[in-house]
Amino acid sequence: MSKNLATLIGFSAILQWSSIIGLLKKISFSIGPDLAVLFMYTLSAIILLLLFKIPNLKLVPRQFLIYATILFVIYELCFSYAIALAQTAQQAIEISLVNYLWPSLTIAALILFKELKFNFFVIIGLAISLGGIILIQTGNGSFNWSTVFTNIQSNPLSYFLAFMGASLWSLYCVITRKYSHGHNPISFFFVVITIVLWLKMLIFHGIPQMPAVDLHTGMYMLIVSIVTALGYAAWNVGIIKGNITILVTLSYFSPIFSSVISMFILQTPLSLSFWHGAILVTLGSLVCWISTSWPQIKAKLIQLRHE
Repeated sequence: MSKNLATLIGFSAILQWSSIIGLLKKISFSIGPDLAVLFMYTLSAIILLLLFKIPNLKLVPRQFLIYATILFVIYELCFSYAIALAQTAQQAIEISLVNYLWPSLTIAALILFKELKFNFFVIIGLAISLGGIILIQTGNGSFNWSTVFTNIQSNPLSYFLAFMGASLWSLYCVITRKYSHGHNPISFFFVVITIVLWLKMLIFHGIPQMPAVDLHTGMYMLIVSIVTALGYAAWNVGIIKGNITILVTLSYFSPIFSSVISMFILQTPLSLSFWHGAILVTLGSLVCWISTSWPQIKAKLIQLRHE
């Protein structure tokens, strides 16, 4: 496999993951948030088990396995329910951008854990990203704090879950970097979250009755499970055999990719202020990344120039 092809496959993972918000919200409109999340992870776990099986967990560092599993499961629950519980299609897209604060928060967490040196531009990047979220909440009107708080208070649980998820994912990234030693038991993580969701369903709701699922809902359910699972497989190919610098750079544009794809799936027009906010979230993440990775980026650019 050529490096360019592997990079293209890795980029497909970014697009696949960017479609999850719109697809999951589409399903939750039809069968409710609980069943939508349950079936998405159940089918994704089955696909991942067929692709990767469960690795030999004895080879995975025990502390990493315990803490990473807990963080991954809670993050996925926060992320999926934040989207599924959104009241409208537009709110689901807006809430998804809160989740995309995780790149900036990851840089901040790496600094707190002394994995990276402090850089003042990280504070600027975080401020830019948060400014983008605030701008989105103002709508098309002039800036007003009461408008921002009113929008958040319309569905505080979803906004809280999205922000909590972004924070937990940043910790997961730090722990994975420090303690994974190259192990990636993603299929095991999905099995655990599927078990947790089924236990939650049985304890609080009893045995779920299969809802009447029309062809379109069934198709969306299958697609969201496939893109969730295959996204991990494609990403692994990209970062192992492709150009990781290009992939990392492209991944920081996920808020824009996700918003565009979700807009078409949910058939929801988005305001100009929303796009300004999405660009700010992306720009803030890029500022954080570039400010802490400039020596490596500069060296890579020099290398590419000489190739």
